[in-house]
Amino acid sequence: MKKKWLSVLLAASMTVSLAACGSNDNNAVTNNENDAPQTDNAANTDQNQTPSTEIAETTTTEGAENTTASARPDAPMGQLIIGTETDLEQDFYDANYNNAATNYKVCGLLHGRDTVVVTKDGEWIADPSVAASLESVDNEDGTKTHTITLVDGMVWSDGSPLTVKDYVFAIMLESSKEMMGVDNYPATNYTFIEGWDEFNAGDSETLKGLHMVDDKTLSITVKAEELPYHYDIAYAAVRPRPLAVIAPGCDVEETEDGVKITGEFTTDLLMETIANTDTGYRYNPKVTCGPYKLENYDASSRQGTLVVNDKYSGDANGVKPVIEKVIIKTVKTDTMMNELKAGTVDLLFQISGGDMIEAGLDLVDAGIAQKNTYFRYGYGKLQFDCSAFPTDSEKVRQAIAYCLDRNEFARQYSGGYATVVHAEYGLSQWEYTDSRDWIDENLNAYERDIEKAKALLVEDGWTLNSTGAEYADGDGTRYKEVDGELKPLVIEWCNSEGNPVSELLGTMLPESMAEAGMELRGTTVDLPTLFNGIDHLTETQYNMFNLGAGFSMQHSPWYYYSTDEQYMGNLNSNWISDQELSDAAYALKSIPYDDKETWLTAWRNYMKVWNEKLPNVPLYSDEYHDFFNPKLQGWETSSIWDWASALTDAWVTE
Repeated sequence: MKKKWLSVLLAASMTVSLAACGSNDNNAVTNNENDAPQTDNAANTDQNQTPSTEIAETTTTEGAENTTASARPDAPMGQLIIGTETDLEQDFYDANYNNAATNYKVCGLLHGRDTVVVTKDGEWIADPSVAASLESVDNEDGTKTHTITLVDGMVWSDGSPLTVKDYVFAIMLESSKEMMGVDNYPATNYTFIEGWDEFNAGDSETLKGLHMVDDKTLSITVKAEELPYHYDIAYAAVRPRPLAVIAPGCDVEETEDGVKITGEFTTDLLMETIANTDTGYRYNPKVTCGPYKLENYDASSRQGTLVVNDKYSGDANGVKPVIEKVIIKTVKTDTMMNELKAGTVDLLFQISGGDMIEAGLDLVDAGIAQKNTYFRYGYGKLQFDCSAFPTDSEKVRQAIAYCLDRNEFARQYSGGYATVVHAEYGLSQWEYTDSRDWIDENLNAYERDIEKAKALLVEDGWTLNSTGAEYADGDGTRYKEVDGELKPLVIEWCNSEGNPVSELLGTMLPESMAEAGMELRGTTVDLPTLFNGIDHLTETQYNMFNLGAGFSMQHSPWYYYSTDEQYMGNLNSNWISDQELSDAAYALKSIPYDDKETWLTAWRNYMKVWNEKLPNVPLYSDEYHDFFNPKLQGWETSSIWDWASALTDAWVTE
């Protein structure tokens, strides 16, 4: 049951380069997370690597080894305790407020009834449990109108009707300047709608491209400049918000110029209904429409309890959840397998890192646990703030990459369950599978080379020592004259506590960087502080963070590397303003979803530019393992069907 060596999916030319980071399913939006156990694989055949076929067993379709299969119950029963290495924070509105992976997934369980969803097979569809029909029409002026007719009978968790007004209100709310005043909410969800700019600026009380056609139907008209769009149907995706709860006393009204909000709709009102830390919808949502409801949240332990929403009518396949209670509990890396063994947690998901995986496999061998494995749809990374000196220079970023032996890092961290990657891709992506040889031939592997790092720093002007004299080996930290001031080459690194990736980087990077003339100054913080650092909300402006990226099914690099100010610090979490990178990413946006050939060509060019600009140092992509109590039945996860998605189909035996 331990390792089986894989030679089918990963050819002999692939090398054993492995590592670990957290996962971020950012995105519709993106989602950065910390670098603790998580895994994926990629190929690299540089001379200094060791080719091997000894890549750990992985299957994307195998499913769990259930030996005690039982019938799915007809009614909710039992409970499941899910262990997560990323704290669940009391923040339950959406990823625009908190895109840490655990909160991101819990928000999806609480809120729902999206008009458009992604299936287990990765197909975008109008959810038949929500949309009776979806019709799309190309208009003569270059715009496109999606018309959505809702099914009858949907209700909120309190039993009140869920109507077309709740869908229209959600768009208006999250596009409004009033909402932007609520804890600096970034109104980026619906920027593609015609007339959004005028409405968002407060120059129009109506949203021109949004209409209530009748009491069951809404229409959304997409700006001409936003078309064509790779994820075209995603423009018809809307998640409702309860109008009566968030804007009591207000209403939405159809006009010939679009929908408008009536009543006393103000930021002060929203600050009370959304941002009140005791009763606000962001912190304590009581009226929701997803498969689960929030029963309680314990701030001291960061533990959340969800219970089945008995008013939920079923997902796109008509399936309702039957695990009655779900507890989300923080676990520590060094004790989580003991907790699984003892039964204080029932499920550990997306486990990466050799030590953790081997410990989990020992439990499987002993019959204490079951497992499911799949490649990662994302990668681990060192993320740079490209607006901060001195990592605003790509040569400094490249020099840092040359200071890290990523192959050794991956080997030590993953124990054979991950592979080094050289750009923004994960092992489960078809683009990677179709581009292994191309990647080897065209992307810089940044093999550890201190002399290359030094040369890059000299090119970038770091040629002085602390006295302003010419720098020589042995002078310590390099300096550079900037606007008449002598500045040191110091890299402020923000990392998360209790993180094995941080610990390993802390043993490998400082000495190498010092040899090149750089000083690495590390600060260990909790995750909320780390994310505040990324968002420029901390006193210290950091240069570097170690994170993981879990791609969403609407992975949109044209936003993540856009030079447009509206995306800076939000979707563009690198704060990078590089026109060549932005153009390479933007070229992907208009390619039709089914034109794989054109997409792959543009994707490869984007990878090549990204590999040069290096907004992040890509560390690895790995193989994930879910380990779980045998009482959990019907558990099927994959690179695109995560634990939150799998929860509705699963059940427990008691």
